[in-house]
Amino acid sequence: MGASNTLVTGMKYGMNVFGQDINPLSLLLSQVKTTYYLKEELDEAEARIINSINIDQSHFIEVTFPNIDKWFTKNVQIDLSKIFRAINKEPIIKIRKFFWVVLAEVIRLTSNDRTSTFKMHMRSLEDIRTREISVLKTFASVSKKNIKNISDYIAVLSLKGYIKEGKYLKDKEIRTTKSFNLLVTSPPYGDNQTTVTYGQFSYLPLQWIPVQDIDNDIDLNYLENTQIIDTRSLGGQIKSNINNIEDIIFSKSRTLKRFVTQFKDAERKKAEKVTRFIYDLDKSIDNMLPKMEKGSFMVWTIGNRNVNKQMVHNDLILRELFASKGVNIFTDLEREILSKRMPGRNNFSETMSKEKILIFKI
Repeated sequence: MGASNTLVTGMKYGMNVFGQDINPLSLLLSQVKTTYYLKEELDEAEARIINSINIDQSHFIEVTFPNIDKWFTKNVQIDLSKIFRAINKEPIIKIRKFFWVVLAEVIRLTSNDRTSTFKMHMRSLEDIRTREISVLKTFASVSKKNIKNISDYIAVLSLKGYIKEGKYLKDKEIRTTKSFNLLVTSPPYGDNQTTVTYGQFSYLPLQWIPVQDIDNDIDLNYLENTQIIDTRSLGGQIKSNINNIEDIIFSKSRTLKRFVTQFKDAERKKAEKVTRFIYDLDKSIDNMLPKMEKGSFMVWTIGNRNVNKQMVHNDLILRELFASKGVNIFTDLEREILSKRMPGRNNFSETMSKEKILIFKI
C-alpha cells in the first residue's frame, strides 16, 4: 500500500478498497487515511496532547534501541518521549493512531538521519551540532497540517455522498482475503536493499509506536535490525540455490536470461540480485492471480533500471512472466516520475526517470 494513495483515490471514486503491506508503518498510515475523523475531535485531542506535553517535566526516555544516541540527540529523545506519553494517554485508539502518524513525521524531521533518501544515512557531526530544531514546534506544525489534510479529504467524500452516519459507505479493509476485479500495484524496481529502502525509512518511527496500536496480528519482528523489513521484501533473502532459481525463472523470461548471462564473475554475482527479485516477484504474481475475478484488470506501475551499466527491462520481464501464466497485456502507458522521492544514483545502480504502466486483463 505504501502511503495508501491508491486506496484514498479509490475511496474518492466511491469504490470498495482493500490493501495489505509487509511494512507496519504502511499499515498504520493506511488505517488512518481510510478512517473517518471529525475535525472537532482531532482539534480537541491536539489541544489535550499539546497541553500534556507542555506540563510534562520528566526527562525519562521512553524507548531504547541500539544506536539511539546516534540517531537522536538527548534533547530530541526527551521531547519525543513527552509526545509519546501524551499520545499514549488518549483513550480512543483511532485518535492515538492519527497522532502516531504525526509523531512518525516528526521523528523523520528531527532525527539525525538525512531526509534526502529512504536509506538511513547519518548527518555530519557538524550539521547535527549546528542544527536548530524544535521537536515540539515541529509536532504542532505537522499536527495542524495533517488535521487540515484529512479534514479536506473527508469533506470531499462527504460532498460526493460517500459518508453516512460517520462511516464510509463502501467496504474498506486493510489486510484482506477477498477476491477482486481491479488490482493496482507498484513493486520496487528491484530488491529493497538496492533500490528504495522503505524498511529503513520506517525503522526509526516504528521504534516509538506501540505495535498493539497498529495490528496485534503482525508476526514480523520488524525492529530486529534496520534492514529486516527490506530483507523480508521481494528479493531480499539469499536462501535458495541460485542455479535452481535461474532454471525456473529463465524459462519464463528470455529477457532476464539474456541480461544475466552476459555477465561474468563479480558482475554476474551482482546480477544475481536481479534474478532473486524477479523470482520473488513471479511467486507474488502466482499468489495474486487466484484472487482475481474473471475479466478483472491488474494495473502494474514498474520502472526499468541500470545494473552493471546495463538496462534491466523490468517492463518486458513482467510481460513475459504474465505470458508464461497465459495472461497477455491489455494496454501499456508511460509516465514521467515527477513527485516520487527516489535515489538518483547509488553504488549498485542508477534509477530511471520514467515508469511504465502495464495493464493486464485476466
